[in-house]
Amino acid sequence: MPDYQAIYNHVVTTDPRYNQAENSPGLRAAIQATEQLKMISGRSLDIGCGVGFVVEYLAGPTFDLLAFGVDVSDVSIDRAKTRLASIAGCAQRLTVLKSPQLPFETDFFSLVTCFDVLEHLDPNDIENLKQEIPRVLRPGGIFFGSVSCRKSGVNDQFGDNLHRTIRSVDWWIEQFQPDQIEFDAIRQQLTIWKRSPLVKVDGRAKREMGKVNSVENKPSGQNAEYHFGNTAALYQKIYDENPWYGNALRDRCPGIRLLPQYSDWLLGPVMDLGCGRGQTVERLRELGFEAEGIDQIKNHVGMRVGDITQPIDDLGNFNSIVCVDCIEHLFPKQVEGLFSNMQQVQRQAFSIHNGESTGTGQELHVNRLSFDEWEELIGKYFEIESIIPVTPEQKLYLTKSRR
Repeated sequence: MPDYQAIYNHVVTTDPRYNQAENSPGLRAAIQATEQLKMISGRSLDIGCGVGFVVEYLAGPTFDLLAFGVDVSDVSIDRAKTRLASIAGCAQRLTVLKSPQLPFETDFFSLVTCFDVLEHLDPNDIENLKQEIPRVLRPGGIFFGSVSCRKSGVNDQFGDNLHRTIRSVDWWIEQFQPDQIEFDAIRQQLTIWKRSPLVKVDGRAKREMGKVNSVENKPSGQNAEYHFGNTAALYQKIYDENPWYGNALRDRCPGIRLLPQYSDWLLGPVMDLGCGRGQTVERLRELGFEAEGIDQIKNHVGMRVGDITQPIDDLGNFNSIVCVDCIEHLFPKQVEGLFSNMQQVQRQAFSIHNGESTGTGQELHVNRLSFDEWEELIGKYFEIESIIPVTPEQKLYLTKSRR
């Protein structure tokens, strides 16, 4: 493997063009695609971020993105951290790439960008990145990138052209099978958009760029199942590493904090979906309710473990459901499953938090509908009895089943 770090440390310290925003093809592409990118929320990753022009732009107020960046050049990352020091938390989200694998969990990003980087790699390294990009993209996430189809005007310090893989437009299209392309004939530059598919769970299915079966990986009826990543492992890690998370003793349990505003609405027995540490269930029992809780991970010996977005057989035994600050953590298909479960009881009390998820080092709010959009969706499943504003970023809904 070429010594990419040595090559690009030399480039960034000797060629001033790599330190100027007007020469950044990524920044130009991101600005031109502003309206499309505004539709994406969650975490973004810029691969080959250089001194951080794209990260800086996506981290700005125009977008609803928590921007990350990686680069093989430690000099570039140091400069990016200095440039972006005024953006809260941004420097901590810039990483030197030390191996072919991206240092992020599966299904971590809503958007991955990679501008004029791939042609700088050897073919085997391109192949590896083709696997890593869809791995870190969440289902339905977007890859947005560009490649140059010509020689670079610059050689590295070893005498090799900086564009190590020069291929035709057709070759790049065959590699990535994009949903949308644009070709700039003057710059000989191909721009690629590709959405990561939703893949059914069959024990073998993979999300590979250019190798997705367009029939097998589409919904095949109401019983189709989808893979949304190992969120149980993610949340287990968060609870283990952040003792304050969801802890009523540290005033971090919204279920208990909002309880005075919804307790009179409940009819027992009550099920708490997404019960976390189980402290809301314990408080409901203290108030005289027969109550149980279920969560995807076991944080309390007396709570059940299960996926609240999949059918729960015994919900008919309950008259009310509580689900506080969980829904915004779910992808749209999962919300459908959760609401279908909640329809099985007479009354529901649930809250949605539409603000930034902070403090754990993870962006956990993967669903960023506006409150108007939430209320339109909620109205399809439930009769809304009351909407209680909690903060500008949080609302509590008291509803009845339409069944």
